[in-house]
Amino acid sequence: METDGAVLPITASCSPAVRSCRSHSEAERKRRQRINGHLATLRSLLPSAARMDKATLLGEVVRHVRELRGIADDVATSAVPSEGDEVGVDDDVAEGGCGRVRAWVCCADRPGLMAELSQAVGSARAKAVRAEMTTVGGRTRSVLELELLGGPTPIGGEARSAIQAALREVLLADRTGSTDRFKRQRISTRFGTSAL
Repeated sequence: METDGAVLPITASCSPAVRSCRSHSEAERKRRQRINGHLATLRSLLPSAARMDKATLLGEVVRHVRELRGIADDVATSAVPSEGDEVGVDDDVAEGGCGRVRAWVCCADRPGLMAELSQAVGSARAKAVRAEMTTVGGRTRSVLELELLGGPTPIGGEARSAIQAALREVLLADRTGSTDRFKRQRISTRFGTSAL
């Protein structure tokens, strides 16, 4: 029971209804404390959320989580190398719609891969104007923004096919070569080895 703001302890002499009411009130008080604690944590995690009411804060959290999920999905689908070898060429990526395509190659990482890709792009009469590479667990994904040599002209199916064929040759060269020559040494010999 409460008297002048003081809470009296639950005793055996209280009726079951009073004990139930007190335990329910105590459970509600603890629940509100947990909620307020979590809201305070959310306010500390979001920029400029210190003065928001609860509903606005929760709306901002939902928006922020959706934004982060979209970024994570973009990274997972575009940057992380896949397990299988693949080559692809997208349509024009320039604003005017001429002269640039995005091509990607996903394969096993190996020394000299960038030089091989550069030669392949050159053989298709294009040049790389932007490149992104991601390497994870011995696999690499290279995304190249390519421009045809000879000025900004619309890239047709023939040019796209030539680029794709040239990049596919890089994958085929890897399959015919010896994989042992590309293995990286796992133990450093910087300190030398001792004979037993």
